Order: sequence, then structure tokens, then C-alpha cells
Amino acid sequence: MASINPHLLAFINYVALVPLVYFIPGWIDPYLPSNELLQVCIIVGLIVPIISYVVNPVAAYFLE
Repeated sequence: MASINPHLLAFINYVALVPLVYFIPGWIDPYLPSNELLQVCIIVGLIVPIISYVVNPVAAYFLE
């Protein structure tokens, strides 16, 4: 079994992160508290699992 090119996986992560970082804060802004640190923690807490448990496994599946 050939290993996945880490540069390609990094590029896929970048392409997936750009829309997530751009759109998620705007979508959930009305539901967030006014504390900016808490806002960032919540937004990152949503984006990281999406990348880790959705994007990376799907990319690995299609790249193998």
C-alpha cells in the first residue's frame, strides 16, 4: 500500500479550511456570546473536528 503524499493532504486541508473559516463564524455569530476568546474557542472547536473526522478520512479514502 502506498502512503498518502503529505503535501497533497496539506493542500486538501487548506482548501477545506478556507471556506470553513470564512463561513462558519458568520453562520453561528448570532448564537455566540460576546466574549471574543469564547467565540474563537467555539469556532475552532467546530472546525477542527470537521477537518479531523470528515475531511481527512474522506481524503485518505479517495487518495488510497
